[in-house]
Amino acid sequence: MKLIASLLLFTCLALSACNTSSGDCVGDHCVCPATGGCDHTCTPGGTECHIQGSSGPVDVQCADNDECHVECAAAAGCNVDCGGSAECHVTCPATGCTVTDCVGAGCVVSCGFSGVASRTGSTATCP
Repeated sequence: MKLIASLLLFTCLALSACNTSSGDCVGDHCVCPATGGCDHTCTPGGTECHIQGSSGPVDVQCADNDECHVECAAAAGCNVDCGGSAECHVTCPATGCTVTDCVGAGCVVSCGFSGVASRTGSTATCP
C-alpha cells in the first residue's frame, strides 16, 4: 500500500493534479491523508471514482460514474453519495456510515470487515 501511495503522490506532483483538501489525487483516484478528514467530489459522468479513506471523517460524492469505490473502514465516520453510479462498492466502518443513492445489484456496502449494512430503499447504513 505504501508503494501505491508513493506512486500516486509522485504522479500527482508530476502532473500538478493534486487536490490537497482530499489527499493525493490523480483525477478521481485519491489516497486520503492518514489523519484528518477527507472530502472528494468525483467528476460527473467520469468512468471511475476510487477513494482510499483516512482515519478522519470521509465524505465522497460520486455523480453517475461507472464505478464508485470507497474504502473508509478505518474512518471515524463515512458518508458516500453514490449518485446513481452503475457500480457502488463501499467498505464502511462498523458504525457511523451512510451510503445514499445506491441502487441495484451494483450496490455493495459492508460495515467493518464482516458486517452487512442495513438498507432502506437506496440508502444503506451502518449503525
